[in-house]
Amino acid sequence: MPAVLEAPVPSGTRSLPLLKIGQLALRSGITARNLRFYADAGVFGDLPRSPKGYRLFPVEAVHWVRILRAAQAAGFSLDEVQELLRSLRQDLAPCDHVREALGAKLEALETKLQEIGLLVDILRVTLGTPDGKSSELGCNLMETLLSEAIRLPAFAGQRA
Repeated sequence: MPAVLEAPVPSGTRSLPLLKIGQLALRSGITARNLRFYADAGVFGDLPRSPKGYRLFPVEAVHWVRILRAAQAAGFSLDEVQELLRSLRQDLAPCDHVREALGAKLEALETKLQEIGLLVDILRVTLGTPDGKSSELGCNLMETLLSEAIRLPAFAGQRA
C-alpha cells in the first residue's frame, strides 16, 4: 500500500495523515472519478493539494464517503449532503443540524408519500372506468383522468 502523506503543519504540532484520491478510492469503495466529481462539487470542503497538485483527503474522508452514500440512498440531494458534511466538519454541535436535516427530509418524504398515495388512487379510479368513446376527448379514460386530476394539488388552479 502506498505511503500516506503527512499534512504540512506548524512546527511543534503533530501532522495529520492525508490520502491521495486513489488511496481514498480503495478504502471507501468509490471510484476516483466519482471522488473527483464530489470534490469538485465542494462536498468535501476545501482540500489541500500535494506539491504536484494532487488532491489530499484527511483519513476521516472515508467516513464522509460512507455518509454521502447513505444520505443519497435516503433521498438527500448533493447540496443537502454537502451541508450535512459541512456541519460534521465545522459545527460544535453537529447533531442539532443533522437532526434538523433528517426531520426536514422525513417531513418531505411523508408529504411525497401522501401525494403518491393520491396518484395511485386516481390511477385506480381512472383504470376502473369502462372503455368507451367520450363526446369531447374520444376516450372515457381520459375524461375520468381529467375529472380526477382536480384532486391533485399541482393541478389545482390550472383548469381551463
